[in-house]
Order: sequence, then C-alpha cells, then structure tokens
Amino acid sequence: MAAGTCTRTIPPWRRIATTLVALTLASTACVNTVRDTRGANPPSGGIASGVDPKAWLTGGEAIPASTAAEPTGNFRFICEFSHLAVADPIVFPGDPGRGHLHMFFGNTGADAHSTYASLRTSGDSTCAGGPLNRSAYWMPAVIDGKGEVVVPDHFALYYKGNIGGGAKARDLIRQIRPMPAGLRMIAGYDMLNLSQDKTRQFDWYCELNQVKTDRIPNCAPGEKVGVVLRFPFCWNGKDLDSADHRSHMAYGEYTDGVAQCPDSHPVMLPQFTLGAWFDHDGNSASWHLSSDRAPGMNAPNGSTFHSDWMGAWEPAILDLWTSRCVNGLLDCQDGQLGNGQRLKKAPDYRGPNRLPQPA
Repeated sequence: MAAGTCTRTIPPWRRIATTLVALTLASTACVNTVRDTRGANPPSGGIASGVDPKAWLTGGEAIPASTAAEPTGNFRFICEFSHLAVADPIVFPGDPGRGHLHMFFGNTGADAHSTYASLRTSGDSTCAGGPLNRSAYWMPAVIDGKGEVVVPDHFALYYKGNIGGGAKARDLIRQIRPMPAGLRMIAGYDMLNLSQDKTRQFDWYCELNQVKTDRIPNCAPGEKVGVVLRFPFCWNGKDLDSADHRSHMAYGEYTDGVAQCPDSHPVMLPQFTLGAWFDHDGNSASWHLSSDRAPGMNAPNGSTFHSDWMGAWEPAILDLWTSRCVNGLLDCQDGQLGNGQRLKKAPDYRGPNRLPQPA
C-alpha cells in the first residue's frame, strides 16, 4: 500500500457513528507519512489491542451543547496512581535506573522499555475506561519533608478545545484532529536544557486560595496542594517525537482573543491538561520534587515540574470523544463520551498515601 493511503472498516473520524457497532475495530490497516524519529512508523489507525470496548463502557447521560460566549469542547476523566520507577521511556528509552524518580499513572506496565506498541497490547490501566486508555502519564515524584513519596489524592486528565471566544473559535474547535497514534511529548520544565518553557505552563496553588506560583506552596491544613500543567496542542503534522521531545509540538498563538496554530505546526489537536492534588499535614512548604534534586541540581521546591505523555488510546474511543465531545462542543465530564455512554470508572487506589522512595 502506498504511503498516504488507508483502508479501514470504521468510519472516518469526522463521521464516526455513536453506537457500539461503530466501536468495533475490524481492521486498522493503515499507512501514512507520519515519521517517528526513533524508527517506528505505526499506522495512523493505531494498533488493535484485542480489547472489547463494550466491557469497559457503561450508560452515560445526555450532555447539552455548549451555548457559552466562550465555546469549549471538553473530555475529562480521572486516573489513579499506578507505580513508582526511576524510568523515562521517552527521554531514556530502554535505560532503566537513569534519570529521577517518577510516579506513573495509566498503563500499569509502563517502564523504561515502553513503546506505543507495548502500551497498546499489554498492561492494565488505572484510568477510567481501563485498557481502552492504556496511555502512560508520568511526572516527578513529590517528596515530603521526611523523604517519603506523597501519592496524589487524585490525578485529573482533561482534553479540551478551549481556544477563545466567538464564531471563529467554534469553527477552529470543530476542526481539531484526534491525537495521532504513537505521539509522545513532554511539557513543563525542560530537564534537558535546565530551563522553563518560554512561558511557564504549570501552576502550583492551594485548593481554596487559588494563588498561582511556580513553587510548592505552604497550604493551610485541610486544603489540598494542587498542580496543573498545560501541554502544547499544535502539531507539525509529521513527527511523533523530536530530539528534544518538544519541537514537534507548539502552543497556539493568540490573535484577537483566539488561539491559532503557527504555520510550522498547522495541525490543531485537543489540548491535554493534567492536574494532581495532594493531601498534606500542614507543612507542604517542606516538599520538593525528585527532579528538583536530580544529580547536580538544587532547584527551588516544585520549580522543575514537568510531565511526559505517551498516548495509547483505543483508536475508536479516541475518535469518538474527539468528534463527540471536543468537535461537538460538549462538556463531557467524568468519562462521558457524548453519545449516551461513558468510560467505566477506574478502581480506587487503596494503597498508602506515603511511600518509601525505591532504593
């Protein structure tokens, strides 16, 4: 089959049906010109996992269309904590023990050797929808004043098309494309170059006072400590990764209150935002990130926050929430898919909220 052609038995993403029949992946044989800088070239339709979507879906609710002056299309869900590892399959692929300690969410089998193919075909998931979302999400471990890892109370994921107001923004949101199979990216503090992005894309704050800062704040007892990070949403349309794991992606540029993608990165994807929330005992100012104290570093507490994302969605589910929730300008909360169905909730994490750092 020539590059750029595609055959599959599911409808194109713009016309995907809203019934379970349309979720059956009978074929994902597809080839395109997307280039992976590490040598793999997964088909644009993704790798089939063999998972039956019906087993991980349940009844949802009707969601009214957005009528706000500032249009938005959202898809939100919760993931639970999975595991700790000194591993980074994007920055140090195949090299376990290199780098700093990370806390992982999503695919329970994610490790230094993970690839798009391994994530799609193995591992359970701590996210809503279980193996329908075998993506791997990881961030530096949060360490308390006693040297123990603080496990988040919850880890919220948010894919959205909120790029401004008015008819122009609505038209752009309707053109947002699904995340391409095999895409991976990093956002936040740049550990390779030891610098912030051009504009800081993360904020720490206390749950109630909402004062944003680039440091871990000392929150009042009873307030959760939170951190929110925004990933870039403009893709260059060809590379699934890049040498710095960032250059293939870009943030939108705002003109007249509407975000548009630069010519160098013309493909607009859903903006991925994550939020982690932590219970504390009144002394969160003593906390730091594992990356703050990486070898040769002594950065202000929390200032090196960043996160990595390696997508591994069931292709039909990815297409569905993109077309129904994001393009459809719906506010799909708690795993709602916008078609009367929702992802089943992930089992609650039942482990301790403090863990020893691995040796």
